[in-house]
Amino acid sequence: MCLLILSSFTIIDKASSEYIKLQKLEQLALKENIIGKAYLYDLTGKKGCNKTRIKYLGVVRTNQRKLYKVLTSFFVFSTSNDMCHGTSKIKIYDMKNRYVGEYYVGMPESLPDTLQENKLLYLENSEDCNLRKTRFINLANGLPKTFFIPCTKDGGDEYSFSNGN
Repeated sequence: MCLLILSSFTIIDKASSEYIKLQKLEQLALKENIIGKAYLYDLTGKKGCNKTRIKYLGVVRTNQRKLYKVLTSFFVFSTSNDMCHGTSKIKIYDMKNRYVGEYYVGMPESLPDTLQENKLLYLENSEDCNLRKTRFINLANGLPKTFFIPCTKDGGDEYSFSNGN
């Protein structure tokens, strides 16, 4: 019983340290400020796990003259000795690289591909989502509380903004 409890704390601690590494790597991408650059990292060290992927998309300028930096993050972390999980998010920062909030989008193929004219654009469809290509999220009016991306003729996905506070 004691070993089981101790091992669960080790797993939590490992995932926590992987998350701290993710935050540092996201800050690096923000500081480098190279639009469109994707950064790949193996944070788990486990064979068969995907790599964490961070992509800096650029700066949004809203009609209210607010500026935000935007990046996408597919974070792969350990959950046990032989398992990995991932989360995909669109992350928003201020111009001093302070975290503002995020949109949790679930799967990495739900992340937008690029930022153009204050719009997050989807350039490709996925296997499960044949209507994503050419869709966009308009950020010119600010950060929407929710947005909907059509996926198939029968529906799509709605995503909500979570404040960093």
